[in-house]
Amino acid sequence: MKKSLKALAMVLGAFVLAMVVFLLDLLRFSGTFHAFDPGFTGTCAAVSIAGSSEDIQVDAQRGLAYLSVLDRASLARHEQVDGTVMLLDLNLAEPAPRAAMAYDPPGFRPHGLSVFTRGGEPARLFAISHRPDGSHAVEIAEQDANGAFVPKESVTDPAFVSPNAVAGAGPRQFYVANDRGAQTGVADLLLRRADSTLVYYDGTEAHIAAHGLKFTAGLALAPDGKRLYVGEALGKQLRVYRRNLATSALEPDEVVPLGSAPDNLKVDADGVLWIAAHPKLLAFAAHVRKPGRRAPTQVLRFDPRGPKPAAGAADLRLSQVYGNDGTQLSAGTVAAHWHDEFLVGALFDSKVLICKPSP
Repeated sequence: MKKSLKALAMVLGAFVLAMVVFLLDLLRFSGTFHAFDPGFTGTCAAVSIAGSSEDIQVDAQRGLAYLSVLDRASLARHEQVDGTVMLLDLNLAEPAPRAAMAYDPPGFRPHGLSVFTRGGEPARLFAISHRPDGSHAVEIAEQDANGAFVPKESVTDPAFVSPNAVAGAGPRQFYVANDRGAQTGVADLLLRRADSTLVYYDGTEAHIAAHGLKFTAGLALAPDGKRLYVGEALGKQLRVYRRNLATSALEPDEVVPLGSAPDNLKVDADGVLWIAAHPKLLAFAAHVRKPGRRAPTQVLRFDPRGPKPAAGAADLRLSQVYGNDGTQLSAGTVAAHWHDEFLVGALFDSKVLICKPSP
């Protein structure tokens, strides 16, 4: 009997120890012990919008910012709301939001955005929409002579299981990042094994371009189309692919550790990548459950033109350009650069920040 009790105590002790190790690792990974710098040497002006702007796409040539606007706080309360795409004219001293769409597709609930431009052709806007019936679509709109985007078609496919981000690669071609696989559950997320997929739509059908990714939340194409950047939130890393322009096939290039969970990715006119990130994942998860709880915002800058670091050395291509503890903007999900300023949007806050670093 004593031996049985001793064996049971050993088993229970091993279980408790395993749970303690698991919880400590979870706290470590979630950024609980991470020394996050919430500072910013510059100024930010807030622009109020009717909802939140989870994603932002900047037309660098025209100086226009397109906002994925939806009252996500109301949606989280299971209220029936639709959204739209708004724009800010960054050439103005005090830009105010106005409609970017000629009209909205039915049941439009925009998420990730991308604008594709090519000389001599109308610009195309790609927007992920999570429809009220639970289906997912990529809405494609074409810019008319007056600058408004006119909906042209809705693309659906069984491969769009949980679309989070989109990157336009042609007039009807695009990549979509599914943040989770079809069978991903809470346990998978806790164990950081979300089987995310990257999907390419060639204008006719969708193909799985990559799989086994760790909760992909951001996508961006380099200006020349030769690099595709993928942010893996549960990997706290940036995955870079070389892209064949003729076939759109992807070849792994490098993986860049970020030390923070990336959300949306944006590439500026110089090819520099701007990354909105969540340094405190547990705070972000609490914010998702209860929008009134604040979570930090972090903006990282990655310049791929710099030299790759030697093994074990700091990556000088990566730097933080903005941080706040959630007071100024909670859980920022996107940062987009233009000239000497950048915009930051968030998951629930009904405003966009326009920030200028100090000279």
